[in-house]
Amino acid sequence: MMFYITQIFTILLYLQNLQIVESAKSKKKSNCKRTAFSRHTTNYQAWREQMTVCALLQDYDPAVRPSGRTPYNDTKGAVIVTTSLDIRSISAVSEKNMEFVAQFRFRQEWFDDRLRFIEHQGLLSPDYRNFEFIHVARDQTLWIPDTFFQNERNGWYHMLDQENRFLKIRSDGKLIYDRRLTLHLACSMQLARYPMDHQMCDIQFASYAYTTRDIEYMWDFPPITMAKNANGALPNFAIADLKNGSCTSVTNTGTYSCLVVKIRLNRVFSFFLLQLYIPSSMLVGVAWVSYWIDWKSTAARVPLAIVTLLTMITTSHAINSNLPPVSYAKSIDIWVGACVVFIFFSLIEYAVVNYMGILDEHKQMRKAACNRSRLSNVIDTDHYMQSVEQAMASPTSIGAPFSPQEKKRLLRRKNKTSFMLKEEDDAEHIELGDIGGPPRAAGMVEEGWTFHDATDLVYIGQRKRVELVRWCSVLSSRGRAERIDIIARIIFPIAFIMFNFAYWSLYLDEDVP
Repeated sequence: MMFYITQIFTILLYLQNLQIVESAKSKKKSNCKRTAFSRHTTNYQAWREQMTVCALLQDYDPAVRPSGRTPYNDTKGAVIVTTSLDIRSISAVSEKNMEFVAQFRFRQEWFDDRLRFIEHQGLLSPDYRNFEFIHVARDQTLWIPDTFFQNERNGWYHMLDQENRFLKIRSDGKLIYDRRLTLHLACSMQLARYPMDHQMCDIQFASYAYTTRDIEYMWDFPPITMAKNANGALPNFAIADLKNGSCTSVTNTGTYSCLVVKIRLNRVFSFFLLQLYIPSSMLVGVAWVSYWIDWKSTAARVPLAIVTLLTMITTSHAINSNLPPVSYAKSIDIWVGACVVFIFFSLIEYAVVNYMGILDEHKQMRKAACNRSRLSNVIDTDHYMQSVEQAMASPTSIGAPFSPQEKKRLLRRKNKTSFMLKEEDDAEHIELGDIGGPPRAAGMVEEGWTFHDATDLVYIGQRKRVELVRWCSVLSSRGRAERIDIIARIIFPIAFIMFNFAYWSLYLDEDVP
């Protein structure tokens, strides 16, 4: 009894497996629908092409790789896939994300000896053996290389309003597969020379699972073509060069064939020149305007320096918000940093000028107080000396006469007082701006000129012939605050010009990495 039950169970399993195989065959055959020819509604050549494809796919397994045979080489081996790219546009280059967007048509060609239809018997009538290609419908599945893009981050096929692809079979078994893609591709950028840099970006593609023993990629001729308006999609870059190459990689699982397209992108510098470099230079120049404003005008000089400094810092943050936080200094960082430093030094310069000006005012006030006290002492001494002289000259003076030592002491005191009065008079003439004419020399009197006075005048005239000494004499006639402003008017522009010379000579040199 158990024997019969076992036999029945075996027969049921066999019938179930047979049903599964038949359903799979029916599904496989359903991918190619055979239709009857209608003279009124059907194009005969197109109908014959589809019937040919149906005949070719009858025993065709799309999961099996082709043998690698070609009309020129009848030995088995790796499938040679020849590729080419037609670049339509390169756009949206992002330094912050280090990626770019490329839209192109990707073409692959290979031989599959199972699809040679010109040698099949009875597939085509003699009248239609001369056509070369057969278009494969989208619901007809063929073996296609498992190509993937190694540096792709995101991408999509174009499906509007129909899927942008085609697959054709040539009479000798060659397949031509063309598809339109848009990909977000990673690009490792070096921004040390930004915004005077150029970037090398790649488009890399390889087989995902097959090694070089199964698939080898080769470039077609021409390997790369580019549309005329491809540069129009790049507002800040220009496509300078396109090169094709190989990037075959060796891993633990084998050697994988890989091809690469190297794209050189040159950044358009005019945008940054007009939007960054010229405005920042003008901000630095505006900060220098404070050197021509009186140091006592604090309400005018301090806001001018602070506003320009904050504007430059805001510009720096706006620039860096669109750039990645790299660990090295970019050329734009050096420029913005130098402009901030020059504007900051203008603010510090005014702090020093204000401090020196206040010190000079306090010094002049102390000097004026000291001069007033000294003058009162001199007047009292003068009255005393006059009274002494009158007493010495008067024979009727009361008291003992002066001794010779006392007379000498009184004469020395009188000469010293006269010399101090003369020095104060000369200092007053110089402080009042008596620079147009020759300054008085010590010992000059109104009645006549001495040899010593003439020698001093000749010496002063010779000094005025020297420009540097004359400039120093002009500075010495002013306060320290005004002198610092005059020096800053010259030193800061010269320093900024020297910085510009070093900066542009360094970063405009193409040999610098």
